[in-house]
Formats: sequence, C-alpha cells, structure tokens
Amino acid sequence: MNRCYLLFSLLLIVFPLSAIDIPFSDQAVMTDTNLIGDFVRIDPDDSQAETLATKVWVWQEEGKLMVHFSCAINENFMPGYPASRDSEIQADYLRVQLVTLPDANFAYLFGAYSSGHLVDGIRKDDMSVDYQWDSDYDYESSYNDSLWTVTFSIPLGSLRFKQELPYNWGLIFTRFHQSTKEYYSSPYANTDSKLEYFKAVHPIVLHEKVKRELDMKIKPYFVKSYDLINKTDSFDPDMMGLDIALNPGQQTKMKFSFNPDFSDVPPDNAQDVYNNDIPTMYSENRFFFVEDLDAFGLRESVFYSRNINKPSFAYKATGNVGTTRWGILGAKDEKVVEDGEVQNNDDYFQVLSLIPSYSIFTMGNALISRMNKGYYNHAYFGNYDLKLGKELMLNTEVTGSIKSNDEGEEDKVLKGYQLFSELNFSPGNFDNYIYYQKVSKDIFLDAGYLYYKDRQTYGISMDWNSNPGYGFIKKKRSFLSLDFSDWYIGDNTYNEYSWYGNFGIDLKSGFNYSFNSNFGTVHDDLWEKHHYYGVSSSISRSEENWAHITLGMSYGDELVYVLNDTYGKFGLVANASGNIAKMYSYSFDWQYIDFSYPKDNIVDYGDGSANVKLDDRYSICNVRLNYNPNLKLCFTGGISYTNYALYGVYSDVQFYGNMRYEFKRDHFIYAGIKSSQSQDEKSTYSDPLGHFIKNSATAYMKLALTL
Repeated sequence: MNRCYLLFSLLLIVFPLSAIDIPFSDQAVMTDTNLIGDFVRIDPDDSQAETLATKVWVWQEEGKLMVHFSCAINENFMPGYPASRDSEIQADYLRVQLVTLPDANFAYLFGAYSSGHLVDGIRKDDMSVDYQWDSDYDYESSYNDSLWTVTFSIPLGSLRFKQELPYNWGLIFTRFHQSTKEYYSSPYANTDSKLEYFKAVHPIVLHEKVKRELDMKIKPYFVKSYDLINKTDSFDPDMMGLDIALNPGQQTKMKFSFNPDFSDVPPDNAQDVYNNDIPTMYSENRFFFVEDLDAFGLRESVFYSRNINKPSFAYKATGNVGTTRWGILGAKDEKVVEDGEVQNNDDYFQVLSLIPSYSIFTMGNALISRMNKGYYNHAYFGNYDLKLGKELMLNTEVTGSIKSNDEGEEDKVLKGYQLFSELNFSPGNFDNYIYYQKVSKDIFLDAGYLYYKDRQTYGISMDWNSNPGYGFIKKKRSFLSLDFSDWYIGDNTYNEYSWYGNFGIDLKSGFNYSFNSNFGTVHDDLWEKHHYYGVSSSISRSEENWAHITLGMSYGDELVYVLNDTYGKFGLVANASGNIAKMYSYSFDWQYIDFSYPKDNIVDYGDGSANVKLDDRYSICNVRLNYNPNLKLCFTGGISYTNYALYGVYSDVQFYGNMRYEFKRDHFIYAGIKSSQSQDEKSTYSDPLGHFIKNSATAYMKLALTL
C-alpha cells in the first residue's frame, strides 16, 4: 500500500468524509450541495489533481439514481466507436461504482463512452469485474471541442440493499484518459488497497424509498439449424428453450434455463495439446455458467462446469443475508449415445454454497455433487480466509470427498481429502506467499478438475513491483517461486522440485520487456526422474490502438510424456490485437514449436516396446475479427489452425462466423456458420492447399426475445 493511500486513510480517520444528502427530484439538480469534483490521479499513483475540470452531480429521480458528468476535454480526447455490450474499447470513458452493501465487499459498476455502448458489471472482493451481470441502466452522451457531458440513469429497484431508510450507500467515480493511459478517481480509491477499496467511497444518503422490483425477465428462444454436409435440417424440442431470470428480493437473484442453447458461443481456440500428461483445461465460455459462478467461492479443482456437456435443464440462485452469501446451482446433463455406445451420461450436478463473512474472517462452505442411478460423488469444500493483520492473510482450504466405488457395491465407498494452506504477507511493494498442500490417494472430484493425487507439495513465492517512475524506466517487476513435491507410489516416495523466475520492465517509450526462467525435476510414466529447464523472453508494446503486439522466444529441455524422455524444445510466439477504422477489432495469436526428438521412435514401456511416430515441428494459429457498424449490429468471425500431423491428418482447421442484431433492447436475432475440416493430403508445390475433408459444417439462425 503506497504512501499516498496511507496518508489518505489517516485523513479519513481524523476528518471522515461527510455524507452527501442526495436530493429527490424529477428535474436535474445541480447545486453546490450535491457537487463532487475532487478527482485525483490513481494511475500513475501520485494523487495529482485532475487538470481538466471534472464535475459530477447526483440526485434521485423516483427509483433511479441520476449522475451527471461535465468534463472539460482538449485535443487529446479520444472518442469511442460502436462496440458490443461490455466490450472494452480504446477510448476515453467515465465510470460510476455504487456500493449498496459495504459489509459485503462488492460494487455495481456502470461505464459510459462517447459512442454510447453499455458496459456494466460487479466488482468483486478480489478486485476483478464480472461483466456477465447486466442491468437496465442507460446514459446520454454528447461532446464538442471543449466539453463532454454524460448523464447516467441507474435503476435501483433491482439492486441488492437493505430496505431500511435512510439508505447509506457509497459512490466511486473514475475518469480515464486513453491518450495518456491515466486514471483519475473521486475520492482516491485504488484497487491495490484490496478490501479497503469498498470503504474509500463518497458516502451518500438517500431518504426516499426505492420500490422493490421483481425484475422478472422471460427469454424464450428458437433455433433452426441446417447440416451443410448431409443437406438436412430438423425441427424438434431441442431447437427451443426458455430462460427465466428474476430477483424475488433485494438481495436474491434466480435463473432457470430449460434446454439452454449455446449455438452463438464461439468455439474454443486451438491449443497446444500434444504433450500433456492430463486432459487440457478449457476456460468456460457458456454464458449461463460464467455469470455469477464466482459468487459460489469455488475452485475449478472441485467444480469445473465444462464437465456438464449439454445440459437439458439448469438453474441457479444467489443472494445475501446480511454479511452471508449463499448460492444454489443445479444442472441435468443430456445423455448422448452414438453407434450404440454412451458418449455422455445424463448425470445430475449440484452445488450448495454458504459463505458467512465477518470483519477479519470469511468462511466459505460448499457441497458439490455429481450423481446418477447407482452412482454418486459428493464433496465438501471449505475455504477459510483469516486477516491476521493489515498485511498478513491466512487462507486454508479443506476438501473431503466420498464416492461409490467402481464396482457399484453399496456397502463400500471411496473416501479422500485435500488440504491446502497459504500464508500471504504483502508489505509495501512485495507480495509473499508460503504454502502447503496434501492430496490423498482416494479423493475423487468428478464434478471438478483434479488429476494429481497421492502427493504433498510445499513452496514459497515472492512478487515485487516498483513504484511508478517518470524516467526512461517507468516500472520494474519480478517474481520468484520455489516448489517441492513428494509423490507416494506404493511403498516408494518420489521427490520433485521446480524453480521459476520472472523479471520485467516497462519503459517510457511504451515497450515492455520480460525474461523468464525455470528448471526442476519431473518423473515419467515409469517413475524415472528427469531434469528440465527453460528460458524465455518477450517484448511487447501497446501504445498504438491499432496494434498491441507481443513477440516472444523460448528454449529449453522438456519431458515428452509419450517417449518417457526429455528433448530440446524451441518456440516462437506472436500476438497482436487492436482496432482498425474504429468499427473493426481483431486478435491474432501464433505459436511455433520445434522439438529435437526424431519423428520415428521405438519406446520401451516396461511391458513391451512400441513404434511411436510424432510430429516434431508444428504451428498453432488463432485469428478473430469483429465488425460493429453500429451499436445494434455486430459481426464476428474466426479461424483456428494447427498443422500437427497425427494419424494421417496433416492439419486441422475450424472457422466460424456469427451475426448478432439487437432489433429492440434485449431482443436479438443471431445467425452463423461453423465448420471443422481436416487435411488428409499434404500440400505440394502444384497444390499448395492439399486436400481437406469436412468433419462438420452447420448453419443456424436463432431468435431470442425478452418478455
């Protein structure tokens, strides 16, 4: 926590901010009594006053909070451009954060750009923002050569707050200058202060009662798809669904989804999955599971929603009772049978969460279940945070599981546990951790993502970030970690260690440099120990709106699991993203890998040898493009490519294109196409594309309404 924040905190203790009585009127109220204008710079964090006059007035109009900004601008003002909801664009913006339950450590966030697109979400206690939360807020924006004005209209009836007059809430205002990358805040509120952030607010008092709104939204949808390969379409109940979202109380949210549809969700990016010892983890991108999932306080090890393949029915509810959060989630998966074999069981998933929070102690509790006829796997997950001091935090996680055994005998079950404890000490610019973890052999978390069992690990790490500078070097940072692991296999114990280090600098010119190194030991499938190492370096620049570029190179020795040995690995990466001509945005990711192992190998697996063929040189590429001609219409497209040769396939390509048209607020028409193809004949000089076969190709149209 920097000196500026310490000084500001002391001033708050001695001279606390007086609460602002919010006037009630159906007309704009802009007087000195409800005026706020003390904006100071928080990034770079020097608390310098904003030189461009920024004034804010707040008043209540029936069930809405009205916030009017008047902002002086100059030739550096960067106006916005059309974008999809909750999209961050390269432009100046304003932000309002409203704290309605200070003890719950969260804030509602509402943003405004000159282009008019909506950005809202919930800032969580770890300072991240959940943009999946959407409200019915709106704003009006206009600007000329010298002044930018914005008037927010924020509905209050559907927010969470105690229904006791007067309402004692808090506000944080932010102004961002894109040209200089400067953030100004009123009052001074820096996310580095962690939970104290939600106390650094302008206290406000509302005396007029806000009528509670049920805020019920019914969203039916209809999807029509067409198989472009078999030239067939279909109409069946799977093509229709219904979402119901409601807030029955000020602090309760519920959502029910019957046959939820994810046809408009982009496919996963291609990844390097060719040398993994466990299945690849893909981030969740389905809206139902992403929204509010963090409210349950879970880890992906205990609940990984991608285990739910195609839910036929799903529901969830979250809420607060005082300082206690609670959550319920359930989903019934759909049974999938292909060629007489079950590819996916119709399991039922359930999560029950209860998280009471006190001044220095938060006790997260969750029950996670995956069940079916003759089968069950239940787990308890406890996540306990204890604040031992201003800079000292203890986190402990306890997991216990019980599962019916593979033989299905009712009188025999498998029981296991997992223990994790971490001590965090963060004085000044340092963030230090020491941790210990123990995982038993018989723990099963079939609703989660846990594959490393029967071992203990312990380690330390140190993270350091310098104060911002104003010379040639703007900022320096470093990270070091050392970990040890003990595996218990039969009567034997196998030890491993790993070391990782990072050093980076940010330059005034806009370039950022980073250097990484790691080394350690690892065991193969025969439990033979191998040494590995790796070094990498990258350079990036993000000053230009049209191109945020990162280039990197790596080299080292890595264990190749299928060969049970280490080989040299050389890699290149290139990433770029940005905005072109305001209405276009893009991202490009390319990765090149070159191993030193031979393509043909004879491998001894202990009980016999086998001939193994591996591709030693391949690339992975993902390209995404968005086009927003206006706020209502959006086109997105993408291509993923990998040329790792495997089983007679020399490359894989998948592409998609989606259109989204909001013909009325929260009324959408979607249309798109998805295709996956494999190259079965190599490229030649006379035929540079080779030959591709279509694995799948589908076109769809979706109508989704809000009633």
